[in-house]
Amino acid sequence: MKTRLIVALGVLATVGFAQESSGPFGLRRGMTRAQVIEVVGKGAIKEIKGDRMGVLTVPKPHPAFGFYWLGFSPDQGLLKILALGNDIETNGFGEKIRESFKTILDAVSKTYGKPGDVFDYVRHGSTWKEPEDWMMGLVKKERRLDAFWTKGPFPNRIHSMRLEAKASSVEKGFIELSYEFDGFNSYLETKNKKAGSVF
Repeated sequence: MKTRLIVALGVLATVGFAQESSGPFGLRRGMTRAQVIEVVGKGAIKEIKGDRMGVLTVPKPHPAFGFYWLGFSPDQGLLKILALGNDIETNGFGEKIRESFKTILDAVSKTYGKPGDVFDYVRHGSTWKEPEDWMMGLVKKERRLDAFWTKGPFPNRIHSMRLEAKASSVEKGFIELSYEFDGFNSYLETKNKKAGSVF
């Protein structure tokens, strides 16, 4: 009887874990680094830098993204996901980048609602303001195309999200999507205070 109870509890724990893994890319707030490695495999781990771990895949990958930075708090587990998109070849007008941005924006909006803010403009006084200079403006960081979700509540204990278009060159760019979970801001504040205490 005792053995059956232990097995049953183990099954319940596994089911509970599976249900909680229905967050972004199949990850959930609070997962430990070991739990992530268990579900993605050691071969997916590309790099570990302090509280961050870079992985090549996730439990529920999306074809637009090829790399993921995961941020962990020592006591709260996973608190941030940063998904880096695959390279997108485009022209000076940035047509393919903008198309990809809109596709991801629409998909994220279906799950979490429309973003609270969308910024799509070139900085005042920029010389890269012509339509054919769209990518150059992005390269020079004088143009921005991004969206923010900050007015929850959102499911899966997500605090905020950001979608951003970035340029590697005038002919190539990518999309970046980040999720920050509840507790991330306080974790970051504590981390910065600790770093600043060395002075």
